[in-house]
Amino acid sequence: MHELHYVGRRMQRPDALAKATGAAQYTADLVVHRRDVLHAKALYPPYGHAKILRIDTSKAAALPGVAIVMTADDLPGENGYGGMIHDKPVIAKDEVFYEGDPVALVAAEDLKTAEKAVSLIEVEYEPLESYDSPADMLCEDAPVLHREYPIPRKGNISDEVLIRKGDVKTAFEDADVVVDNWYKTPMLDHAYLEPDCALAEPDPVQGGITIYSPQHAVQLAKKALCGAFNMPQSKIRVISQVVGGGFGGKEDSTFDASVVAGVLAIKTGRPVFYELTRDEVFKNTGKRHAAAIHHRLAADKEGNILGIEVDSIIDKGAWKSIDAIPSRTAQYAGSVYRIDNALTHSWSVFTDHPYGCAFRGLGCPQATFAVESQMDELAEKLGIDPIDLRMKNLLRPGDTTIWGQEMLEERGLGIAECLTRVREAIGWDKPLTPSEDPNVRRGKGVACYMYGTGTGYITDGAHCFVQAQPDGSLNIGISSNELGQGFLIAMRQIAADTFGVPIEKVYLDFSDSAASVEAGATVASRTTEFLGNAVMNGCNVLRERFLPVAAQMLGAKKEDLDVDNGFVFDTTDEAKRVPYASVISKAFAMQIPLACVGSWYPPKAYADENGQGVKMHTYAFAAQAAIVSVNVKTGEVAVDDTVLAVDVGHAINPDTVEGQMHGGMAQAIGWSLMEEEFMKDGKMRNHTFHDYLIPTAMDLPKLRTIIVEHPNSLGPYGAKGIGEPPIVGAAPAIHNAIRNAVGVSINELPMTPVRVLDALRKARAEQ
Repeated sequence: MHELHYVGRRMQRPDALAKATGAAQYTADLVVHRRDVLHAKALYPPYGHAKILRIDTSKAAALPGVAIVMTADDLPGENGYGGMIHDKPVIAKDEVFYEGDPVALVAAEDLKTAEKAVSLIEVEYEPLESYDSPADMLCEDAPVLHREYPIPRKGNISDEVLIRKGDVKTAFEDADVVVDNWYKTPMLDHAYLEPDCALAEPDPVQGGITIYSPQHAVQLAKKALCGAFNMPQSKIRVISQVVGGGFGGKEDSTFDASVVAGVLAIKTGRPVFYELTRDEVFKNTGKRHAAAIHHRLAADKEGNILGIEVDSIIDKGAWKSIDAIPSRTAQYAGSVYRIDNALTHSWSVFTDHPYGCAFRGLGCPQATFAVESQMDELAEKLGIDPIDLRMKNLLRPGDTTIWGQEMLEERGLGIAECLTRVREAIGWDKPLTPSEDPNVRRGKGVACYMYGTGTGYITDGAHCFVQAQPDGSLNIGISSNELGQGFLIAMRQIAADTFGVPIEKVYLDFSDSAASVEAGATVASRTTEFLGNAVMNGCNVLRERFLPVAAQMLGAKKEDLDVDNGFVFDTTDEAKRVPYASVISKAFAMQIPLACVGSWYPPKAYADENGQGVKMHTYAFAAQAAIVSVNVKTGEVAVDDTVLAVDVGHAINPDTVEGQMHGGMAQAIGWSLMEEEFMKDGKMRNHTFHDYLIPTAMDLPKLRTIIVEHPNSLGPYGAKGIGEPPIVGAAPAIHNAIRNAVGVSINELPMTPVRVLDALRKARAEQ
């Protein structure tokens, strides 16, 4: 194997300058100077739950400049779409189940006319009771929200997952200490800067349609939309422009804009552009699932965890579409610990809220907040240092998780190193310098965790086109997308080193369904591992085709040849070499195919009726520590310092890895201390950035990172996924630091000044 020139190096993202200078083309930029495009608007209900008694669109249709007004009766195909289950209505017909269900669509010559037309549509509603509480909707006597549904289900349960291991009853009976608490985490907006939008262009020649929109998965979009368009997937082309933030939301939410633009374009035969306002993004699009978690933990007096019993109630919102969170919350309820007895139960429950969708971490942040907060309370009760307690119970090679999966060192098991290095970096064993303000108390906290990269036991794999050009350059066609995570440069690094050409000769054709094969969505921290392996496979297949040609040209044995830096050479006599481009040109003349499909599938995952099995093929491991200052007079919490260590297997590009770590940590501080969406009577009450707060640079400390590398035998050059693990650990680390500072636990996120003060008052009252 030749020397690696690119993998492991710090290299600049190719999209960085274009984004920084404004040269990058986002979806909305495509229509700025076009005069042939119709502009769309949707009419949304003023209620979270209501019957539609009457719709009168006559005034809107008569408005000059209006091309079409659509209700459910005018749709070209089925009234349903979605990522996996086509349950979300394109246009509500008889009933709306949350305030993001459109009741009518308009397309007009300009946006102002479309907005005016929407205001002229008359709708008579019968308001119905709205259901805000997942726990109430879980009760047997609760009213059933969706009486007709595409898949069988029990009551209002969207999904239900159970993990059972060992004898939990006996574990709790034998315990010296039991820690028993409820934890709550809020519904969150993705708060990406680019609103959901889509441009739909009909194809007058073949009768198809092209959708331009920011997407996590262009191939998945075709599957999600084909029924609503009444069109085979082969006639739908999806192109994702540069994406202005996704965080999981644009795996699903962008379908909402795409389907509106698409059906209007099909009906009018003209290009249609639809962009949600920020208010509509808040009210209508998918969110991080709110969760209520009852966590019970049993241990002996030496600090050995004997068992856990956990119930997680998840707010699914109005529609299912994609729903993988119950499996994740159940799975991560035991975190990274060796636990022989476990019973974890998760329910995803329909309400009249915005639908829960993918959001960075997908269930792991909620579950980890609970279990890692529990670990600190257990440490306090036993008089054991919190890090020592964690080290005592960590999973080691050969141990099994609560879902029965054996931990393998060759897959990268770096949790102990992560925890050790965080301990050193934060100065865990040194006393904190007291604040000069007498009202401020300082404290430190820690959390550790694991995150499965990939989509679990959902059938998954990745494919790509790899084509060698006669000049020795490479084109790689990938349906996955660059969301800011740096996969463009990572794939080029992998391809250049595998194929043996300079990186400037590798070009990616990405996120166009017509120029790629199914690669899976850019979600679940899977892209580097899955696509990286597919790219390696494709490059190796082509190498094997070309090396016999080179052997003939050099008069050498094929097995003695290698490729490096654009040359094929004889490893036994490096003076014998030939430019790679000459070999490929010769192969072309010999009618040897210059293109192939690279593929990779992970080992199959499975789970039995007790949730026991192999849920993920690879796990990232991480630890995070935080130092906080808490003002006991105002309740304000400031994060003074935080450090995150992540076992990434092998960092393909350390710069992009650290970028993901910084972004995840910043986002996590937001949901720890300030971010929360308020729902009442099925309506969102804080749907602007004036009253939905996200952290600014002024709210963040220096974000310190540590890259830990325990190579993953399944990953390309040992790599693991990195996109999601960085968001998981901050909330419990900050929670534990607050507890260390002021002696009280705030078990509901965000840990706002009001909640801190309430906890302090309650503690004083109980003294």
